[in-house]
Amino acid sequence: MPRTISKPSPEPEISPVLTRSASLADVAALAGVSTGTVSRVLSKPEMISAETRTRVLAAVDRLGYLANGAARALAMKRTMTIGAIVPRFGGSSFPTMVQALESRLAAHGYTLLLSAPEHNRSKEPAILRTLLERGVDGVALLGEEQLVHALPMLTSSRTPYVVMWAPPDIDENAIGFDEHTAAGLLVDHLAGLGHRRIGFIGGSTVGNQRAQRRVSGVAMAIARHGMTLCKEAMIETEYGFEFGALAMTRIISTLKGRQAVSAVVCGNDYLAAGALSALDHAGISVPGSLSVASFNDNDFSPYLHPPLTTVRLPIREIGEQAGENLIARLRGEPSVPGRHLDVSLVVRKSTGRRAANLA
Repeated sequence: MPRTISKPSPEPEISPVLTRSASLADVAALAGVSTGTVSRVLSKPEMISAETRTRVLAAVDRLGYLANGAARALAMKRTMTIGAIVPRFGGSSFPTMVQALESRLAAHGYTLLLSAPEHNRSKEPAILRTLLERGVDGVALLGEEQLVHALPMLTSSRTPYVVMWAPPDIDENAIGFDEHTAAGLLVDHLAGLGHRRIGFIGGSTVGNQRAQRRVSGVAMAIARHGMTLCKEAMIETEYGFEFGALAMTRIISTLKGRQAVSAVVCGNDYLAAGALSALDHAGISVPGSLSVASFNDNDFSPYLHPPLTTVRLPIREIGEQAGENLIARLRGEPSVPGRHLDVSLVVRKSTGRRAANLA
């Protein structure tokens, strides 16, 4: 009988084994490019085609190549890092903004160093000093209250900076939106539904310009319509689900009689989510007995019970533009001039017409 001779299986591809640390030349040889191309892929990836970037990065991963960061920083006179100070990072919309900032910087080869101190520590000079001593090429700050304390140090060190979530009229490097426009959209909507007496649950305004502008914008819009912002249903608290629920529980005790509020505006969606939970536990119909509206349009807002009417704020766009602004200035290019980013109202089922039994 004829013998069947099996063909030998192809040998598996073996990754190069080096007895020393991989060098730039090793990566270039494996990727089939020059060392200059490898260097540009790692420091200025936008200058290289996607196909070449993919090949070089695959070689980097395969060889386990690590760039000498200290030597590269010395040669470039840059560390390719950006520092950011963002207090009250958890339980807020700021992670979305910071993620957008980080993604935009990473696309240009920069690494983000984030400091997220407690709010009462955010103005400590040591935090910014530590970032500057680490050699960051630029700094992103949250809110103009930080800028007052940081500006002398940033100016003396000639460090480019941006101020996120702040109106452009306070600084040419500020990126934000108009709180009065945002509040006007919300209050116009409630006025159109016949609401006249409004409650408000907002964040602490002490040392927080963002919270101050929000409550000011709501109050001015309410006054423009000849409506009433009821003091007994106006609560200042910390941000978060729990605090929104506790604040609404206090307002629930005022919902008797013809002078009761028919709608409550919350300073952000986290407060509103807690408020809706408190109303649900109390058996109060939303929006049948009370309308609830808010700001931010967080990812969870459409999935609350009922879905939340809220003003969509340009949270991600603030982070993206902050990154673009810093990159442009570090390259010596003209940065995008400051302007108010767009806001829009998203109407869902948490708001409805004022109940007929209310004055």
